Amino acid sequence: MNLFSIAEISGKAQNAFKRFPVTLVWAIIGTFYCMFLLDDNSGDLFDRNLDVVLTLILGISWLIATQFFIEQQQKPQKWFVLKGVILVLLFLFCWYYPDGFPKSESPGFLLRFFLFLIAGHLFVLFAPFMRSWNKEAYWSYLKSVATAILRSTFFSGVLYLGLALALVAIDALFDTNINSRRFGQLFFFCLGIVNTWIYLSDFPKDVRSNTTIHFQKALEVFVKFILIPLVLLYLLILYAYSVKILIEWELPKGWVSYLVTVLAFLGFIVQVIINPVQKSIKAWTVNKFYPWFYILLLPLLVLLFIAIMRRVNDYGITENRYFVLVLAVWILAMALYLLFAKNKRLILLPISLFILALASSFGPWGAMGISKRSQLAQFEKVYTKIMGDDKTANTKQYNQLKSILNYLDDRQSLSQLDPITGIAMAAAFKDTINDDESYRYNYSWLDTQKVMDSLGIFLNPKDAAANNLNGKSYNYYGTHLFTYKSVAIDAYDYFSPIQMNSYAEKKGEIGNFLVSYDKENIAVLIESKTDSSEFYRVSLEEKLMALAKYNSSLPENRASEMVLDFEKERILGKLIFTDLGYNLKDDEITLNHSSAYLFLKQEPYARQN
Repeated sequence: MNLFSIAEISGKAQNAFKRFPVTLVWAIIGTFYCMFLLDDNSGDLFDRNLDVVLTLILGISWLIATQFFIEQQQKPQKWFVLKGVILVLLFLFCWYYPDGFPKSESPGFLLRFFLFLIAGHLFVLFAPFMRSWNKEAYWSYLKSVATAILRSTFFSGVLYLGLALALVAIDALFDTNINSRRFGQLFFFCLGIVNTWIYLSDFPKDVRSNTTIHFQKALEVFVKFILIPLVLLYLLILYAYSVKILIEWELPKGWVSYLVTVLAFLGFIVQVIINPVQKSIKAWTVNKFYPWFYILLLPLLVLLFIAIMRRVNDYGITENRYFVLVLAVWILAMALYLLFAKNKRLILLPISLFILALASSFGPWGAMGISKRSQLAQFEKVYTKIMGDDKTANTKQYNQLKSILNYLDDRQSLSQLDPITGIAMAAAFKDTINDDESYRYNYSWLDTQKVMDSLGIFLNPKDAAANNLNGKSYNYYGTHLFTYKSVAIDAYDYFSPIQMNSYAEKKGEIGNFLVSYDKENIAVLIESKTDSSEFYRVSLEEKLMALAKYNSSLPENRASEMVLDFEKERILGKLIFTDLGYNLKDDEITLNHSSAYLFLKQEPYARQN
């Protein structure tokens, strides 16, 4: 067996550079740039330069696909301008990145990056055959792409592990104290330069002339004993789940949509691999894969649409649900195409996905535009319902509004709720919304509880407790609410601090009365010192249930909620809670550490109107 010589390796490297000069220069610059960023001690260079890093990553697949496309044209020189167009678009992508806050917190930009990255890799899968189609040549091309990926990944991975182990050995044997960042830089070097160069070094140039099918035994074994059994397993699971749904007569869970999507993609991959040799292989699983896989897939697509539409109807569209719905429509269209089209061209699979990836990245029809409008509509729907229910929300409504608030805040769209809430959100919540977006270097989260309190929306305490087997604890501290505030006490003669909890048995005195906490009735008991028949019970239950709406976060403008005024036959009183802690479970209240100021007046007094 002949081993690779230095001259052979050097020759292949030079040929690859001559063929892909722009791509390899781009990869080299990007690799060393990332290595430089990683060497920074501050640790935030990557975040502040993420726009450049993502652009450099994005350019690799697009430049490779562009070169593949140009090479297959009759007059390649006329198409070189296409590389310039791609470079300009990459520059615009980097320039478009919003400034002024940590770049990792821009979900819209990151979503576009992943869509463009997926589109770039899909472009590689069909670029040479955009203007000329040959079934056998296309299959051989896809095989070359897969082989190149596996080869480059294996070689660069082995090289990284070997060099990393060498660094560890040098560090251990010679006490050199190698900086841990060197391993990260070595990884970037192997991935960005070595992996890319190896991938391009042996890739055939005249791909459309290679019409000979080489279906190796290893590939046949892989399909027959790994891929198709996995397809059958997923089909069995999903059909068993469908039977369970019919027996129990319930709607499918949202998670099933992901499994159906994975099954469909796995089936399409199998179809692409076996397409040119399906009828020549004797194994029935391969020979009968088409059309039976698509026939069995169609009923499961009904399950997929029901699952995703259920989530959309309940919670509106988000980017994730948007893509699941788009993929569901695409899977249905491709399944019908592969079942009924006379002249099937498998190239339609990557081309259609490529178009969907680009189309969903922008515009009012895109993932972000539709999702944002849907969430605004969901907020208005739930908000209007809560306002009609005396501003009291159940757990589902409460959590949904908070989730939408976080969603809109992440996309800098909280102010679009102004027409719905009647509150200038940007002015009301300056800790999270500011015209100067540099605030995000200091504030990275939205206090949704503060927003809910400002909107006057309360969580139904009974509903909250029912969803917590151990009950829910509430803790309020009233002293800070009354700081710098006065309370009128001229109507009362006596004052006394009191303690209220399940263990407080000692009675306090106030005027001619003894005061204690009645844990059985959740009340303050006021008894006459001289007449045992004269006693008054001041119930705390209604007050505690009302306070539970605030979910332990009482705003300053609600200080009056910590005050309980009461009037009995011969007494007038006021309780000002200073510390209040209690547990609520199944409408049962247990008072823990609690204290209050008690003001009392006995007859004669002017009765309140």
